[in-house]
Parts: sequence; C-alpha cells; structure tokens
Amino acid sequence: MKKVKNLFLGVIVFQMTLFSYSQSFDFDMFSAGIEDGMEIFVPYVTPWVDAFGTDLNGGWYNTAKPHQFGGFDLTFTTSVTIIPEEHRVFDLAELNFENLSVVGEGTLAPTIAGKGEPGPMLRYETNGVTLTEFESPEGTGFPYFPAPMIQAGIGLPLGTEVVVRFLPIIKIPHTRSQFSLWGVGLKHSIAQYIPGVKKAPVDISVFGGYTRISSEVGISALPVTYDYLTNYIPEDFENQAIKTITEGYNVSLIASTAFPVINVYGSMGYSKSRTKSRIDANIPVPAYDPLLNPDGPVVRDEDVIRIPDIEIQNISGLRTTIGAKLNVGGLTIHVDYTYAKYSVLTCGLGASFR
Repeated sequence: MKKVKNLFLGVIVFQMTLFSYSQSFDFDMFSAGIEDGMEIFVPYVTPWVDAFGTDLNGGWYNTAKPHQFGGFDLTFTTSVTIIPEEHRVFDLAELNFENLSVVGEGTLAPTIAGKGEPGPMLRYETNGVTLTEFESPEGTGFPYFPAPMIQAGIGLPLGTEVVVRFLPIIKIPHTRSQFSLWGVGLKHSIAQYIPGVKKAPVDISVFGGYTRISSEVGISALPVTYDYLTNYIPEDFENQAIKTITEGYNVSLIASTAFPVINVYGSMGYSKSRTKSRIDANIPVPAYDPLLNPDGPVVRDEDVIRIPDIEIQNISGLRTTIGAKLNVGGLTIHVDYTYAKYSVLTCGLGASFR
C-alpha cells in the first residue's frame, strides 16, 4: 500500500490553521491489517484530537456579565492548546499487534505532536517472505494546536445571553478538503439572585456551550500491485475521503469584576469532547499467496478492506481559567490561561455594545 494522502488529517484537521501543515505521507500502517493499523493510528493521532477537543471548549467568554437585552458583541479568538511532553511519544511495545513486529531494540515512537522524525521500523513477515516493512509515522514537531473562532454574543431578557459560533462550508484551495463549524452557548447571571452582589462591581454567571465541527479530507490509498485484482481499477483507490465530526461540551461557573476599562475574570468548569471519523476508502492490504507469487506480496480482491468507523473519546475533566480584559470605547482585548490536563492559552479581539 502506498500514499494514503493526508490520512491523519481526517481525524484531527478541522480548521484553517492546520491545513497549512498538510502533507503527503507514506501511510503504510494499515498494510498489515485493520487491527494492527488501528493499534498505531489511535495513539498516534490522539494528542492532536485531544488538543482540538480542548480548543473547542475554550474562548467562549471574557466576562461573567451578560449583555443587556439587545446588546451584542463580535469577537475573534484563538486558543492554543499545549500538548504535554509525555503525550508526544508512545511505546510500540505496549501495542497488541497481530502481524507486525518491531525491528531493532528501540520501541518509542513519536505521536503526531512529537519530533519530526520517523519511529522504529515495523515488519510484517510470514513464511520467510516480508509482506510489508515501514517506519512508524514521523511527528510534525508541532506540540501546540491553534484553533481560531469567530463568535457573537446577543443579550436576551432576564440576565441571559446567547453566544453563537458559525463558519459555512470552507473548501481548502488545491486540496480535496473542506470543513464547517457551528456552536451555541448560553450564559445566565446568578448574581441577580444574590442580595448585595448585584450592586457590587462583581458579576457571577453560569455558562453551557456546545461546538460541532465537520470536515472532509481527500485521500488516495494505492495498492503495491494491480496484477491480481479483477474487480478493482486504479480509480477505485483514488478520490476517496475521510469524513469526521468533533463535538465539544463545556459547563462553567464564571466570575468577573465589572469596572469600565480593565477587568479580570475566572471560571471553574467541566469539559468533554469526542471525535467520530468515517474512512470512505478501499484500503489494499498485501497478503502472501505462494501460488500466485511465492517471493513477494500480492493484493487480491479479498485483500481490499474497509476500515470501520472510528470513535475517539477525548480527554474530559475539570478546567480552571483566569484572564484579563481591556475595554476601550467598545473595543476589547482579552487574554486568559486555562489549567487542565491539556492547558490552553487564549487571546481575543472584539467589539462590544452593551
């Protein structure tokens, strides 16, 4: 199997920033079968999947005070998740391979967030014939995951504000890739129910948000040979796609000061995300058939597989945020830091009309 182009992007590239890093890879990890391929694929991509899910749950707010009825803001934010050092490598020796074995003594391989160098050599051998041999995929050397967002907040009655995120379908030039995004959140003041607090320069609110992003990335998985295929032609292995949906959920308790120019805010909450991916592709897996080719691999019709849908439950848990906002004439600048299993730095620029 040769050139499963941009396969890893099908699970973790859903927004503009990372498409600038897209490349073509020799993605041979499925050449020893689905089970062995998934043993490598999931730990390899999980750090970026987790990071992106973490990004989706950030950047929702920069104050606890909801807009007055009819007030609104338009804000551009970028959240950057920092992937911990221990999630930039994984150990091939801990994987349950059926066909593959590690060549040599080293077993640590980079994840997608790891160093830009390949991992140990892997080999699938049977009856003295090597069917496939490849290095585990190299990392990107990029242990950070940025996610830009554009959103608007609109004031409703009863101390409530709705926040919406939306991007229409965006097609990436010169690729067979596209993505879209939408999300909705709700903020409600609880300071209004606490005697004395509503007159103090402090606001307290509860918030809940949901974000969903869909992507489609084109791939081509080509067999090592077409000599033994009868029901497939080259076009059956090209112009295929990976379709992915990532969802993020966030609930928080927010507090902030309420001064005219400079304010600080903080929150405590819980977030969760998940990723589902469908690989709509014919994946050719080399096999051994001594009657057809005693000295090398073959790919027959029965060796063309379909990979089952992939679901990765991303990291979830508590998160604590602290930040500051500057408001000058309705123009706002804010920056905050979220401490969690994957920490996040967020900055934003907006226009606010109370």
